Amino acid sequence: MNAVRLLVRILGSLALVAALAVLLVAVIGVVRIITYESADDADHLEAKQDYLKAIAAQQTSQPERPNIIVLLFDDLGYGDLSSYGSQSIATPRIDALAAGGLRLDNYYAPSPVCTSSRAALLTGRYAPRAGLNIVAFPTGDPIELSMRAQGTLATRLPAEEIMLSEILQAAGYETGMVGKWHLGDQSPSRPMDRGHDRYVGALYSNDMTPFAIYSDDEIIHEAPFDQTKMKEVYEGAALDFIDQDRDRPFFLYVAHNFPHIPLFAPDADLGRSKGGLYGDVIEGLDDTVGAIVTLLERRGELEDTLILVTSDNGPWYEGNPGPVRGRKNQTWEGGMRVPFIAHWPARIAPGRESDAPVVGVDLVPTLLALLGLPAPNDRILDGSDVGPHLFDEDEPPERWVQYWGTGGSLDAIRGPRFKYHRRRGVRGVGTEYLSVNLPQGPWLFDLERDPNESYDVSERYPEDAARLAAAYQSQLESSETNLRGWR
Repeated sequence: MNAVRLLVRILGSLALVAALAVLLVAVIGVVRIITYESADDADHLEAKQDYLKAIAAQQTSQPERPNIIVLLFDDLGYGDLSSYGSQSIATPRIDALAAGGLRLDNYYAPSPVCTSSRAALLTGRYAPRAGLNIVAFPTGDPIELSMRAQGTLATRLPAEEIMLSEILQAAGYETGMVGKWHLGDQSPSRPMDRGHDRYVGALYSNDMTPFAIYSDDEIIHEAPFDQTKMKEVYEGAALDFIDQDRDRPFFLYVAHNFPHIPLFAPDADLGRSKGGLYGDVIEGLDDTVGAIVTLLERRGELEDTLILVTSDNGPWYEGNPGPVRGRKNQTWEGGMRVPFIAHWPARIAPGRESDAPVVGVDLVPTLLALLGLPAPNDRILDGSDVGPHLFDEDEPPERWVQYWGTGGSLDAIRGPRFKYHRRRGVRGVGTEYLSVNLPQGPWLFDLERDPNESYDVSERYPEDAARLAAAYQSQLESSETNLRGWR
């Protein structure tokens, strides 16, 4: 009997200790949530400010510079445009830009998920360097609170990161943004804090709440915004920004929320496509591109406006990743290989196609070189200047494409032909809703012959496998010793 009582007392004590441990963890989590703030690096923030001041000081006598428009769609797949082979969706206006300019067949979004892809695209630094390798959620959202409770994850783009809009604003461009921001909803990481003279759009993906539309820092369409009106609002804002008399070039970043789900279309667009509602939405986006081009033509500005059309990552539940493996959230080709079209009649010959690997992190260094602007000297830019190839048909630079996963891991690396993919878990056994990932790999894929990443050829090409494995390991070690890439 005494033994039973002793056992009961021990179990009771253990339960009390466990309860206290759970309470302590909860208290620590609450304290972290209350006190947590994404940290900014004061030294590199000062270096950034000095850099932007230096650029502004150089702008007294600069040659003519082109207008720049970046059209970034959300979750648009490689095969979702008729110029990239879609048989279900017609995109004649975007196709016309491709026919009149350059289409890239091996362009990679810098991440397979939205926030980190945008952070990398607009800073020229892969997301781990840019300090935002997550999906941002609205302040107060349960997932955002859990990130704060961990105490280590940034929930907005750090202030010290230098964005393309900030560079161009300092260089004398009038800067505007329309659409999805998704780099944080707290200052100093909101659109108007980061180099935009004007802003109309949403701070998050269209499946997040509260989903409202802002003009600069004020809400103009309260949550929940009627997304059947998204096309009208975004198209109108883009055209209003372009249709201004100005004595300096402009930069317009149009980051549409569609075709990210949930999908909505105005009544006039319903049923227009053979691709269902998804196709209706994309054909509506094509209308907006057409309206922008028509306005530029009317204003006599199309000739010297650089227009770039692309996507932040591969398609999600719907959409066509093209003849490749994988989708959004994955570092297989389908998660990151997306359309890219460049149109600039003054510099890009019509009807060009290129299969050279190009990555979103190349945008910033390419535009810096094009505009004769220096790169910052306190940080590494991961991208390359691919302007001579894009604009002048020179040979592309030799470089490695890095595939950073959503958890911050370097999953793969590729050169012109081969892709090395690290050993990792892939779906093995389980049910539709619960499965266990089994470790497989590493692999070497010959992307020229096997874009679908179906066959490991490491035994057939052992020297190439060893060379890419070494390059992968070198990059991995570099990121581990200097994650943020400071000089």
